[in-house]
Amino acid sequence: MSKESVGDQEALREMLHFFLDKLGATQVELSQGMGVSRPVVIDFLNGVKERLPIDREGLIKLCESLQNGKASKRKSKTEVEKTTEQVEPNSKELRGLLKEIGVDELLESAGFLPEKTKMIRVTPERFFQVAQVVALLEFLDFEDLLPTTQEFLAIASNKIAIASKKSSQENSEYRDNDSLGHLIEELRRSCKSYPTLGLKLRLEVIDKLERTWKRLKAGGKTNFTRQEAIALFLSIVIKEQMPKDVANLRIRVQKLEFQTLSRYINAEEEYSDLYHQFVQIGHQAECDLNTPGSCLTTQLEAKSLDSLTPVIMAIVTCSLSHDGKSNEPIEWIYTSGNTILENAIGACSLHMGLTEDVANVSISTKTLDSSIDSLVETTVILGNQQQYQGIWVDRDSIITMLQAIVYAAKQWLVDQNTNGKLDLEIYGSVCKALSELRKRLTRARRAFQKFQFLDQECQPAEIKKIADTAREELKKIPKENIYFSYRLNFYRCYFLAKRLDLRLSNFQGNISNAQLLIQEIEKVFEEDEQVKEELVPIQALIQSEVYLYKLSCGHEPDLFSQSNRSKWLGLKEWDIKIRGAIKPGSCYKDPGWDVYLALSEIYGNVARIEFYLCDQKTTLSKAAEYFLRAAHYALRIGLTQRASRWLALAGRIWVRLGDGNLPRQASNFANKLAKTDLTAGHSQNFCQAVLSEIYLLDGEYLLFIQDDPTSALECFLKALKGSVYLSLNRRICDALFNISRCSQKLSNFSTKEGLSRVFKEEDHLSESNKNKLNPIRNRTSEKVLDLLCSLWSREDNPSWFQVRGEFSELAAQTWQEWHRNTSEPGATTKHPIAERIKSGSWLCQVK
Repeated sequence: MSKESVGDQEALREMLHFFLDKLGATQVELSQGMGVSRPVVIDFLNGVKERLPIDREGLIKLCESLQNGKASKRKSKTEVEKTTEQVEPNSKELRGLLKEIGVDELLESAGFLPEKTKMIRVTPERFFQVAQVVALLEFLDFEDLLPTTQEFLAIASNKIAIASKKSSQENSEYRDNDSLGHLIEELRRSCKSYPTLGLKLRLEVIDKLERTWKRLKAGGKTNFTRQEAIALFLSIVIKEQMPKDVANLRIRVQKLEFQTLSRYINAEEEYSDLYHQFVQIGHQAECDLNTPGSCLTTQLEAKSLDSLTPVIMAIVTCSLSHDGKSNEPIEWIYTSGNTILENAIGACSLHMGLTEDVANVSISTKTLDSSIDSLVETTVILGNQQQYQGIWVDRDSIITMLQAIVYAAKQWLVDQNTNGKLDLEIYGSVCKALSELRKRLTRARRAFQKFQFLDQECQPAEIKKIADTAREELKKIPKENIYFSYRLNFYRCYFLAKRLDLRLSNFQGNISNAQLLIQEIEKVFEEDEQVKEELVPIQALIQSEVYLYKLSCGHEPDLFSQSNRSKWLGLKEWDIKIRGAIKPGSCYKDPGWDVYLALSEIYGNVARIEFYLCDQKTTLSKAAEYFLRAAHYALRIGLTQRASRWLALAGRIWVRLGDGNLPRQASNFANKLAKTDLTAGHSQNFCQAVLSEIYLLDGEYLLFIQDDPTSALECFLKALKGSVYLSLNRRICDALFNISRCSQKLSNFSTKEGLSRVFKEEDHLSESNKNKLNPIRNRTSEKVLDLLCSLWSREDNPSWFQVRGEFSELAAQTWQEWHRNTSEPGATTKHPIAERIKSGSWLCQVK
């Protein structure tokens, strides 16, 4: 008979190794049994030959010869070296079991149909009843299949449990309350064939059951009911019989963490009026987002934000192996105001790259015993039409559920791989690369939010590496639609890194670099229209930085036009677009980190532009409300420093409006938030940098509301010193201009006396100390320190009134330099803010 051509023979190779390792077979025995020369068999076993010229009859004869033969106690030296495992001591009994079980497992491993072509392996006396059940289940609609099978399994498990209580286990070394141990013993020692299990599969199931048993016992679980034992058995048997993937992809959920991001501040007398207004605006903001709990009370009745569901970050840590060797931890993160369970599911479905047609998750969970340490069984179905199922049994209910989802998702991945739509090698590589990249990006974002600009995570080189890595990984991912989720995630990392770079350039006054970054970002956005549509919140984040870039440049006529500014900013349109990005099937199916941050930044930076440019009372009042809304959004995701700054800016608006109450309350509120992240370990310079916006507010309040220029000067100098330390260029200009305004009333107050109140001995103004005061080596900060050192060294010790022009001049020069660096060669235009600084009309009070 000619040799038949069969498909992939990797499973056959595994079966032959199984015969060598477990049944004590020899290469000669395999060769003679199949009728294939020994060298060919050896090459096939060693992977030198991919295919073995074997027919159906040869495999049947091999099985018969193994059933009747004996385990060899003598193997060649080569065979001993190649054997991967010890020969089972009960190899004779295993050969006997092989005779009962038959040749089906061996035939199927080579791609042939089972011997009797029956689709259900079952003992003859049970075949008719089992076939009836299977045939009947085929008539059920799919939505009825899961509950029906669950009911059947519950009844069958209960019957088995009752029967097991009646049976005697006197000869068992396991206690009566350890049914799992008894089941393992039964599978190992019983001569019962268990026809649903091939011999190789049977030993694999025993091995996994035993490892699970030991792991659970090590975790403190010592009692196992019959239901728990059977549930574990079934879940392992089902998983072992599912199609195997060529890339040997393994994903195991190891750990689950939850972090509550939302920060709630209680009402205090020192900011009670502001707090009431803040709560009202916060409830309205959440009502616009349809947040649970936001519309339970009317806006005017709201007394706190406690009724809002908090924003929670779920962090799922998995071990992933896609090559059979490496086993690396990866993290999946999802953030929203949903329940912890929904966030955990979101982390899995989003990061596993499920397409919209399979992202729908149906879950069935049950405890298997009434005890407190009962095992939990979860069954999961993914998809609406073609569905993928997973089952898992373990102690932790949420991890069990996630693992069932992961297993079902793996079936989808394997299916796509089999159909040629997805490459699992690429998938495994992408998962690892994305996890590592997101960790680096998350560290950088958190460092930015906490003003840690001196740390490695905030250095331009590190941020550039993140963006460059994202671009390199994108080149490795195919363009087919099934990879869209993965490409989207890398684009997200790229744009968020570039946004950090842009923000760094903006506040450090590197406006030329900001211009180049914006051009690059716009070009990349045009690469993929679908990505652009998905990442609207990140577009908004970048746009909020473009606003500040345009402000620094001073070229956009509509921005500086009171009548055209609102339309040019387009706040209402951006608000609608950001909220519109929250939809099923999107990576923003719930309001989460990017959405809240985008809303906070777009509202905050629009308000900041109005604060700098507007002199109309109604517009400024509205801008103060925008700052409060921005602060609320920031607190929803735990960004206390950002919220503190928005509150301080709102207070500065109220100073401009002449309010004698709200600025002090804003300062108290902002100060309380800012100091939550400051510890004794932070340097005084760093603390002054973090509090610099509050110092500006306090100084303006003292100058314009309290008419106390001496105390105001000290606040402005603290703001200047802190801003110089972290190179906060716009704040430097604000402080310089305020010092100039303040100095107009300080004709009898010497510069040295004023400077000595802020620049103590350890921070004295000298050439040798400049690097300590300006660790980032920023150019604007250098100019400020040059000015201050020059004043400190002057022997005539002039009054502040005498040198007031030097501070306003440096502020105007800084704005003008940004304008000049982004102008056409030879242009002689002036920055509008620089002109207003020189005329003394900038940031004046509005009556």
